[in-house]
Amino acid sequence: MGRKSPQEKKRLSYAKDRRNRYGENDKSSRKNIPRHKRRVNRANRHREQQVLNGARGTADIEGAAIAEESLLKIRPQRWQKSAGVTLGALVQGKLAMTDERRVFEAETLSPLSDDELSELLSAAVHLLPLRYAAILHLLYYTGLRATELSALALRDVSADAVIVRGPRQRTVPMPPELRPLLDAYLRERVDEGPTFFLSDTCGRPVPPATVNSLVVIFGFLIGLPGLSARTLRKTFAVNLLRAGIDLDDVAVMLGHASPEATRAYLAL
Repeated sequence: MGRKSPQEKKRLSYAKDRRNRYGENDKSSRKNIPRHKRRVNRANRHREQQVLNGARGTADIEGAAIAEESLLKIRPQRWQKSAGVTLGALVQGKLAMTDERRVFEAETLSPLSDDELSELLSAAVHLLPLRYAAILHLLYYTGLRATELSALALRDVSADAVIVRGPRQRTVPMPPELRPLLDAYLRERVDEGPTFFLSDTCGRPVPPATVNSLVVIFGFLIGLPGLSARTLRKTFAVNLLRAGIDLDDVAVMLGHASPEATRAYLAL
């Protein structure tokens, strides 16, 4: 029997290798499955302890009843192990989920009009703290994802460009409209650390969930319900095409694998 080609090895691996619901093989799951169980149980205990801490003090029947009712309202996280599937089936499922998400965003996510965008950017400068206004402007003017903005470091931002690191590292030109606001934010910034945007409490990078919540809540307050970080990213892409930028260049600036992915993302 001759040596197998890389393509044959891949096909056999997809057909024989098995993964559990976490994408792990048998060897890695020996350690990781107990770790997943501990994490779920620890999270349940932490939530319960938070409720009980609020009920500390003098014995109070009404307070105890309220605490008990609060505990019963919390649905505990549950850990379960499903039957393993082949690696090929796991990969196909993940690709299908990616396609479904891309189609959903293309069909339901509408970019902002010029008036809505102008209102959003102006209101952010006048109503929000400088750091939050800088986050909103950076999301639009560079088309960054919330996760990419969270991981942005000081060394990645220069006067000419923003370097987005990751599996598809790319360089996005720095628009002249964005630079003054970022300079003002950096002059006001008192936190020490390599990350460009830091969280208020722990001094760590601002979480992507916080970035998304900021955009959603601010959009609701100024009369733009349904606004999200993905809305700003899609508006950035559409305005690039309107400005005459080639689709291939837009795909590179968005960090897409191919222009076809950008075409599907924009529903063109």
